[in-house]
Amino acid sequence: MLYLLSGPNFYQALRKIKEFRAAFFKKHGNLPVEEFDGESLEVAISDFRSALGQGSLFSGARLVIFRNILSADDKIFKTLGENGDFLKNSRDVFVFWEKDLTKHKEVLAFFKKFAEKTQETKTLGPKELDLWLSKKAQVLGLKIGKEEREAMINEAGEGAEWALENELEKRFLECKSGADEKGEGFSSSPRTQASPFAFVEKIFSAPFGRALLALKEAEASGQDLERLIYPLLWKIKQKRMPDVYWQGILAESAMRRNPKNVYEILERFILAIK
Repeated sequence: MLYLLSGPNFYQALRKIKEFRAAFFKKHGNLPVEEFDGESLEVAISDFRSALGQGSLFSGARLVIFRNILSADDKIFKTLGENGDFLKNSRDVFVFWEKDLTKHKEVLAFFKKFAEKTQETKTLGPKELDLWLSKKAQVLGLKIGKEEREAMINEAGEGAEWALENELEKRFLECKSGADEKGEGFSSSPRTQASPFAFVEKIFSAPFGRALLALKEAEASGQDLERLIYPLLWKIKQKRMPDVYWQGILAESAMRRNPKNVYEILERFILAIK
């Protein structure tokens, strides 16, 4: 099956890809996911052909994610076009995200013909952002009035969803454990170890060597290193680093596939941060 995400909204694209991954794991179990990022590394035509046709004898399906590879090389799109019927009926799931296809109408026409679904990841306007922010706040149990939402949106500026989600998560994390005086609020189990955010701050603020030392300290303190990726991703959103956030998504995927090498995977991710 083929799916296309097209448009400049990095936040929406990553969220949608995360949904594809979650649905795939739910249906097929914790199987390997192949991912190709055309912005960080040029994808050779031979690798692309292999990714399209490489079935596995040991799994029922594959999820293959391609990020911004079609507009860079005409040979890649030509190869894709030659395999439209095959890929449409494949048991494997192929997800493409392209930031800008305005000059590539033939690519859009291809996916409209063969894709299970195409979706535009467009930049949200003020009204759409207000609706998005309201729903997000409701999910987290936060009450934010219309005037306050407007002020948050105006302050967020470009890349608003990153900044707004960061602010909501910050408010959520700052809520005290247990109920408030009205019997409402958030509750959490008592902490049995140091907060992971202390180590995350060290990783971001320290030079590379000391950042790795902070990782060792986190391990020694009993932190679940596989879960440390989530506060790291939160911090990356706070700093509005979408490319590094993508590397974090890849690191989280790698840890799922290879939990024995979590420490080494996090080391490589810290190198990407630095």
